[in-house]
Amino acid sequence: MKAVIFDLDGVITDTAEYHFLAWKYTAEQIDIPFDRSMNESLKGISREESLERILIFGGAEKRFTHAEKQELLHQKNQYYQTLISRLTPEDLLPGIGRLLCELKNEHIKIGLASSSRNARAILKRLAVIDDFQAIVDPAALAKGKPDPEIFLTAATLLGVSTADCAAIEDAEAGISAIKSAGMFAVGVGREQSMLGADLVVRQTGELSFELLKEEWKQYRGKVLKSIRE
Repeated sequence: MKAVIFDLDGVITDTAEYHFLAWKYTAEQIDIPFDRSMNESLKGISREESLERILIFGGAEKRFTHAEKQELLHQKNQYYQTLISRLTPEDLLPGIGRLLCELKNEHIKIGLASSSRNARAILKRLAVIDDFQAIVDPAALAKGKPDPEIFLTAATLLGVSTADCAAIEDAEAGISAIKSAGMFAVGVGREQSMLGADLVVRQTGELSFELLKEEWKQYRGKVLKSIRE
């Protein structure tokens, strides 16, 4: 294992509540009801696709021009940025600060593969941006998760083979993207929501370099065995 690639929301910090509040504010401006179940369906997908789903849900997919949709996205992001300005290093999820230190001590490269265009600002607020050797710019990608492009790009930026990467996600679309990229997939959350993951933990506090290393060895052993067979 030469690199570990992280998702952001739900793995490094939890800004899900901020996304919920920002989307709820935006949807209510155009008279579309928005609740937490709708918010769950937006997990792990791009900002543009999220807006399209909200408009379809509200029967308003044809009501807005492209320019008007861009303005709605801008409004959502402005509100969200106001909310995330409250973040501090105390908002790192349990165990993540320790894990980043362990990876650095073991000379494991660290990357970020998040669909959030505010990722750099969030990492700065959390005071961990210097721990990352690569941060993928989602605006430069052709496809979002579950397409593997974001994880393939992270591996390229880190200069490592995908076969030598582990990646950590909290959404099913993210796990699918990791596996499609040919990487060791770590899921954070309920096992039934992490289908296809090679390792599942209920919460980030359970993550450690020792756990990743042991599970990685078993995973690589199975891979090599299947190749020989």
